[in-house]
Order: sequence, then C-alpha cells, then structure tokens
Amino acid sequence: MSLDVSRALKNPGQVFSFQADVDLPEMEVLSDPVRFDGVRVEGEFFCTGDHRVSLRAHAGATAVSRCSRCLEPVSVPIQAEIDALYAKQPDPEDPDLYSFEASTLELEDAVRDALLLELPMQFFCSPDCKGLCPVCGVNLNKGSCTCQEGGEVITPFSALKSIVLNDEEV
Repeated sequence: MSLDVSRALKNPGQVFSFQADVDLPEMEVLSDPVRFDGVRVEGEFFCTGDHRVSLRAHAGATAVSRCSRCLEPVSVPIQAEIDALYAKQPDPEDPDLYSFEASTLELEDAVRDALLLELPMQFFCSPDCKGLCPVCGVNLNKGSCTCQEGGEVITPFSALKSIVLNDEEV
C-alpha cells in the first residue's frame, strides 16, 4: 500500500489523517507459517522537515497460524501501534528509519514489523489443547489412541534406550 505524502512535504508540521487496507504476504516466523488477514491501518502523518515524514498509526489484523501442540489452524486478533519515521536518504546510524522515494511511503514494512512484535510466542487452539500423540501422531483433542497403553513402544530411539538402560558400552 502506497501513501501519498506530497501534501505533508509541501506543508511541514501540518498533520494529515489516513486510513488504509494493507496486504501482507504469508511469512515464516519461528518455523511456523503466519498470515495476516484484514489488515487495517488508521493514523496520521506529517513532515518533520529535512525530507522526513513521521507516521503514527494503529493497525488491526487477524493473525492466522497453526497450534503449537496439535497443528490445527488458529486465528488470533492482533492490535499494534506504529510509530515510524521515513527519510529520503537512509542513515546507517539509524537502522529504524524507513526510506521513501519521491512523495510515496510504502506502508508494508512498518505495518509488518509492528504486527510481528505483537504476535504471541506460541499459538494455541485452546489453553487445554492435548496435542498430538508422540508415537502415532493422532490429534488427542479429536480422539484417543492406544499407543501408550501398556506394552513397550517401539520408536527409532528404542535401540538407544536399551543401550542406556542395560548400561552397555558403545
């Protein structure tokens, strides 16, 4: 989403309001796919002088990922505050500056960065999610399995377990 700031560049200090819908591509965050749906940004911008534009806004979206325990789809509402500074010339001393060309700001990077900071560390479909069976992989929220009821469970690590339990030398 591009935001035309030509009016602000001509009138430094004057505040202009805006509303925008932003499309963000699906991304991978901590090895999990994350998609932001319905991203809506509302705020204001003004020119601070020296070809810099300050943007203050509020972003709302729905983060869609998968449950960390059972891998089912999960949707979480996300709210974020954006306080970004755009400059025509990038400054190596200030990596938080976003750059812009001509009189157009690209909102995607600032919005994505703000929303990512508000994501939960892990997504859960419910606080009491039972997850997946470590042996057969069945979703324990939808049914039970008999893998762990008595008997010895054979896994790829069973041979290592017998070495450790029998105190064998390798």
